Amino acid sequence: MILRAAWVLPISGPPIRDGAVKVIGDRITEVGTLDQVTPDEETIADVGRVILTPGLVNPHTHLELTCYAGRLEPAPFWSWIWQLVKLRAAPGQVQREQEGVREGAWQSLRAGVTCVGDISRRNLHWHVLKPIPIRKVCFVELLTLADDPPRNPAELETEAACVQEDPLLTVGLTPHAPYTVPLRQIQATIALATKRQRPWCTHWAETREECEFLRGHTDALDSFLRSLLAASGIRSPRMAPFAYLAKCVGGAPPGALAHCNYLEPGDAERLAAAGHVVMYCPRSHRFFGHEPHPYRTLLQAGVTVALGTDSAASNENLSLLEELRYLRRETPEPPPDQTLLRMVTLDAARALGLQQHIGSLEVGKQADLAAFPCPRDTADPAALLVETAPLPSGVWVAGRRLL
Repeated sequence: MILRAAWVLPISGPPIRDGAVKVIGDRITEVGTLDQVTPDEETIADVGRVILTPGLVNPHTHLELTCYAGRLEPAPFWSWIWQLVKLRAAPGQVQREQEGVREGAWQSLRAGVTCVGDISRRNLHWHVLKPIPIRKVCFVELLTLADDPPRNPAELETEAACVQEDPLLTVGLTPHAPYTVPLRQIQATIALATKRQRPWCTHWAETREECEFLRGHTDALDSFLRSLLAASGIRSPRMAPFAYLAKCVGGAPPGALAHCNYLEPGDAERLAAAGHVVMYCPRSHRFFGHEPHPYRTLLQAGVTVALGTDSAASNENLSLLEELRYLRRETPEPPPDQTLLRMVTLDAARALGLQQHIGSLEVGKQADLAAFPCPRDTADPAALLVETAPLPSGVWVAGRRLL
C-alpha cells in the first residue's frame, strides 16, 4: 500500500511536499516524494488531500478517569484530588472506570493518537485496552497508602505478571510519587522494570507542597494525608526533590517523569545528564493553576520534553493537537511548530521506550500514521496542524486503517 499525501511530515526529517509512504504489512518500507517511492504492484491508497504524520503519542494519561470528565471544576491540585477521591468512591467504580478506559481510547484514536502511556490505579485498564487496536503501554501503579493492591513491590510484580502483552500492548511500571511510595519501594519498582526491560515512569515535583514535604517540611501536606503517610510508614527523606530522585534511581536506566512543575537552579542540567524524559501536560497544568511550567528551561538544558494530556477529569479532552494549539496561542515564546510536533510524536515515544518503533515516519518502523485534511494553499503544514488542531481523516495502527 502506498499512501500519497500533499505533505508528509516524517518528524525525523524535513517536510516532503507531494510525498508518499509505502507500507507493507505493519511496517514502513519507503518514505519520499511520490516519484521516489517504488510503484511496483502496490496499490496507491486514495486518502484525499492530506498531511501525513506519524500517529500521535500520548505518553501520560489516566484513561479510567475519562468517566469523570466535566464533573470537577478547575481548582488547586489538593482540593481537586480529594473531590476526585469522593467521586471514585461511589458505587459501581470498577464498571464505570473500565468504560472510561474504553471511551478514552477511542476518543484518543479519533484525535489522531495511536499510542498511549496509560496509568491505572488497580490495573483495570489492560483488560479493556487489549482488544482495542490502539498501541498502549499499560503502567501498573504502586501506591503504598492505598486500600487496594498493588501496595507493595510483591503485589506490583504479581499484577504486572498478569498483563498479557502482545504486539500492541506493553506493560510498564510506576511508583506513584515520592510522597506516596517510600524509597525502598521506588527502588524496587525501578529495579523490576530494569529486570524486565520495560519502561518506568513516576509523578515528580508536581506540587510545591510535595517538594516541601521531601525537604522535611512535613506540615506542608494536608493533615489527613499526613496521617495516611504515617500509617504507611512513609517519611520525608529530607532531601531536595531531584537529589532524592537520583537516590531512588541509582544506576538504573532513566525513566519518564510526569509534570516536574517546580525546579530549583541546576535541576534541569541534572535531569539532562541523567537522561530522564519530562512529560508536561499543558492544559491540565492550567486547570490546576500552577505557576508557569519550566519546559523552556528544560529544553534549553537538553532535556527531552514530551507532551501529554493527563486525564479528561482535569482537561477539556484528550487531543494532543489541542495541547499544541494552547501552547502556541496562550504561552509566551513557544517552540517552533516542528519542535512542538516532535514533542507529541518522537519525543513522546522516547518517554515510553518506543522510539525505535514509532514516533517518526522512517523505514523499518511500525506503520502508525495519521492523515489530516490539507487545504490547497497550505505552505507550512506543521503550522497548520498546530494552529488549527484538525481532526484526522484517517488513522492507521500497525498498517491497519481504523478511521
